[in-house]
Amino acid sequence: MLEKLPIWEGVLTGFKTIQKMIVFLGICGWVACAEQQQGTTVAQVGDARLTKEEMMLRIPSPFMGRISIEEKRQLVEKWVEEELLYQEAIKQKLPEEPEIAALIEQAKRRLLVAEVLERAYAKDADVLEGEILNYYEANRQSFEREQPEIRVRHILVKDKETLNEVWNRLRDGELFEQVAREESVDVSAATGGDLGYFTEDMVSASFWEGCQGANLGRRTRITTTSGLHIIEVLDRREAGSERELVDVRGEIQQRILSERRQTLREKLLEELKSRGEWSVVLDKVE
Repeated sequence: MLEKLPIWEGVLTGFKTIQKMIVFLGICGWVACAEQQQGTTVAQVGDARLTKEEMMLRIPSPFMGRISIEEKRQLVEKWVEEELLYQEAIKQKLPEEPEIAALIEQAKRRLLVAEVLERAYAKDADVLEGEILNYYEANRQSFEREQPEIRVRHILVKDKETLNEVWNRLRDGELFEQVAREESVDVSAATGGDLGYFTEDMVSASFWEGCQGANLGRRTRITTTSGLHIIEVLDRREAGSERELVDVRGEIQQRILSERRQTLREKLLEELKSRGEWSVVLDKVE
């Protein structure tokens, strides 16, 4: 099965992005920001410091309240490492080098352009249920499955003794979901072992083959590179079959927003072109 990335990796990615934005824009380096920040210091590099309050603000909202103390420590350590490198770059006067200065200016332009567009998009970001339904009805063919899909629930264990114990508990009538939560070592334990629908390219070859060979609604024991499984195939959907609206609602919403944003971008550019002075000398473009 696919491994779940630690929560802190996502947090650090978001944190690094914010740092890069600050460095690229040259608006407020960590040193300058630190002089203005008030709060409990959790890390310091030279005159630059990271406060607890600032650290919490930089945790992406989807992860707020979900990261552990250890993950927060790793987040702070990552800040220290990047701050050391940032200060070294300043000491080496890298921003003064023409090539680096040009890259910083390019990054600044891209970030500001992206922000202008995001603010324009935010004014019309709601997608009504009626729009989703109409889009689905008008584009049914585009929602046909290209590959077979299987929905499976499973319990993953590491040794045969545990496998037999789990099998006996299920045979004696215990609920699959409860046993999965208690015994499975896979991340799907949190959902009672339910993996939802997946295609062949989303799982290991051995797991897919085991699921393909299992009868619908019957529990089966299989072995894969991940360990020992008790699986139950809940549903199969063939290639070419139509995906239900409930399965594609999010995709449709993104399609509608993408088309809407393209239209908004074109209108904004038309307005800006009509207001400003600009020209292109095509015969000199070589």
